[in-house]
Amino acid sequence: MKKYIYGLDLSMSQTGVAIFDLQGNIVKVCSIATKDKDTHGKRLKVIADFLLELKEMYPAEKVIIERGFGHFNTSTAVIFRVHGIANYIFWNEEQIYYPPKKIKSIILNGKASKKQVQDEIIRRYPGIKFENEDESDAVSICLCWFIINKIIDWR
Repeated sequence: MKKYIYGLDLSMSQTGVAIFDLQGNIVKVCSIATKDKDTHGKRLKVIADFLLELKEMYPAEKVIIERGFGHFNTSTAVIFRVHGIANYIFWNEEQIYYPPKKIKSIILNGKASKKQVQDEIIRRYPGIKFENEDESDAVSICLCWFIINKIIDWR
């Protein structure tokens, strides 16, 4: 069975997902949007259902996730609910967390903005189209793993 590497930029409002084959080729880039007016439970179910659908079509080998960080207690608690959903869905696959600064430093530099990282990815993958920054973040998260593991030469 063919396996895939996932990159996840987890969020309660819009989760970015990138799926790569094991050689580092982009297979799918998408995002999971939820409605602000819905309860947290309903939003988590929307995210979970979408991830389960993707996992069925693209069985995961590894899942690379942007490490969460806290600004405000309430929003931090909410985002970690989404992490819990992803951790549960991909319970049987290796999960690797990278902090945002490391991802930026591998792709471009540690002080790069999300837009600069997105522009660098578009420069190297001219055919790619992103609907939002969450999708480009998910791609950068995955690329970080491929670069660190010397599967993709980023020089």
